[in-house]
Amino acid sequence: MSKGQEISIKVDGVEARGSIFHRSEADIGIRILWPYQGFSTGLHIPYFSRPYHSFLTEYGVRTAENLLKYLFELSLYMKTNRIFIELQFTLHFHEDDYLSSESQERFFGSTFPFAVPIGTREDVLNILRSK
Repeated sequence: MSKGQEISIKVDGVEARGSIFHRSEADIGIRILWPYQGFSTGLHIPYFSRPYHSFLTEYGVRTAENLLKYLFELSLYMKTNRIFIELQFTLHFHEDDYLSSESQERFFGSTFPFAVPIGTREDVLNILRSK
């Protein structure tokens, strides 16, 4: 599995497809392509862990699959809870101050029952702003 390669997994019987857009020994980035779009995420291995782990090995394959599963679950949560999320968005960003880290922390902390990585937060906000 290399950069640009598509991957596919099953999550609760539903096929999810994604693409690795960056892959090196220390970093991996993936975006979901199907059945949802618009989200990406990634991970970094600190230098002191590289003797034990590398995204260029089987560890990278498992990590890519886990990241794709996370993106699928995030997308499904956003679809299932669309009205609640849009209301929360309006409540927390009523003055269009999307860059405020305090507003973002309150929004993500009170809206999602799981952590949304910093890099993926911009994707979520872009989707909500476009509505």
